[in-house]
Amino acid sequence: MNPGGYRLLGMWVLLIGVLVVGFDAAMLSQPGSGEAYDLVLQGGRVIDPETGLDGVRNVGIRGDRIMEISERPLRGREVLDVSGLVVAPGFIDLHAHGQTNEANEYQAHDGVTTALELESGEDFLTEWLASRTGRALINFGATVPHAGVRWRAMDQYAAQADRMGRMVRESGLETEELAEVRRELGQARYEPVPPGRFASMVEGLEAGLRAGALGIGVSVGYYPGATRGELFEVYRVAAEWQAPVFTHVREISLAGIQEAIAHAAVTGAPLHIVHLNSMALGEIAVALEMVASAQAQGLDITTEVYPYTAASTGIASTLFDPGWQDRMRISYRDLQWQDTGERLTAESFSVYREQTGTVIIHLMKPEWIDAGVGSPVTMIGSDGMPYAPGAHPRSAGTFARVLGRYVRERGTLTLMDALSKMTIRPARRLEGIAPAMRLKGRIQVGCDADITVFDAATVSDTATFEGDLTFSVGIPHVVVGGQFVVRDGVTVPDVYAGRPVLGRYRR
Repeated sequence: MNPGGYRLLGMWVLLIGVLVVGFDAAMLSQPGSGEAYDLVLQGGRVIDPETGLDGVRNVGIRGDRIMEISERPLRGREVLDVSGLVVAPGFIDLHAHGQTNEANEYQAHDGVTTALELESGEDFLTEWLASRTGRALINFGATVPHAGVRWRAMDQYAAQADRMGRMVRESGLETEELAEVRRELGQARYEPVPPGRFASMVEGLEAGLRAGALGIGVSVGYYPGATRGELFEVYRVAAEWQAPVFTHVREISLAGIQEAIAHAAVTGAPLHIVHLNSMALGEIAVALEMVASAQAQGLDITTEVYPYTAASTGIASTLFDPGWQDRMRISYRDLQWQDTGERLTAESFSVYREQTGTVIIHLMKPEWIDAGVGSPVTMIGSDGMPYAPGAHPRSAGTFARVLGRYVRERGTLTLMDALSKMTIRPARRLEGIAPAMRLKGRIQVGCDADITVFDAATVSDTATFEGDLTFSVGIPHVVVGGQFVVRDGVTVPDVYAGRPVLGRYRR
């Protein structure tokens, strides 16, 4: 055969091969062929903020991973029709103080699949992680807290440190004796770590990172005794380990924000400023510009806001030391006692401060929140409180409120932008310290099957400042690690799908 004949024959062979392969692929793609997935979410509007995907797709899940995203039908042992609903990455909350299943249930109904304690951190991180593993509704993790490490570095509190360690080893993390020792440590908030003890403080921070911490929690607003030299040393450690600092800044002012940015700039530490709205108040436009400018200069600095005009914290905290009215620009009537809903007076404030407990602080204006939520530099973080019937509604409704009020009703954000603030951007904030986050915050093949399914036309928060916590609506299904934790708007009983999110230095 001449060369031209061989070429012709080769073309026919190639064509037949392509047809055969195409035929086989087509056969395998039919709903009745191939191995069935464990779960198929069928016909939903799949939105992935990282890739920009926004279209009707079928999502095949096997085990805890997304295995296929396709326009063609998929076989599944269970096929759930989610037509007309949005299929989004599960929401990631970087700022959640409610770290119990009671609190997690409200978060799950708000679409949250990962709730992390990054501002305050967890003192006994190894024991805390062990106590939650296999028992958590949604994914969890925490930072090493500078607040806890700093007082242990002070010689005068060595006895209390030994006592607390012994109590945790013998009785666990939730005992009245342990809480009593913590109350005894109130004075440590006002004392600096002596420079001669910085090495001990650094040792404690590094031990926390080796235990799996997701960075360093620096809630310096609650311990005014910390010097700038002490904080500089903390940021220096963060830069050396490339572990993000999550900070409640020193004071409610631009000065506090500037201090944090300065430490990050001169050390190279990654920085995340929590609840910028309640730190900047009426100067939030300038604060947002500061963060944007820092990012434009190449600094690794991020921030978050929550979509409510009130804050919440302990009434016995240093935030209510004398002069609080001027610092917060409010009065007694702007404080609401969590347990009863009553507004305070000078007399009741004095009684409750001695008693201790939680207050809701009405100190922000709606236009400040609008600016924060709508800003391109912010993420959404709830600052959700530990479960209590009258807790701040952000504990139950933060993410649904953004989707309902700020996307659907006001048009402050596009749906894609809002989801980006709740999913991929929080995931990216943590990817450097937590490899597992590279598989979260995304609807992509190979990523974790942490998925929130919601109705864009009805999703809303329902919790208010006047009543007890209530579930958000319009979020019928929430999947964590391939398992439903919320199905048809109801909590699935006895499913503990949450896994620890660990820092890369874990040993």
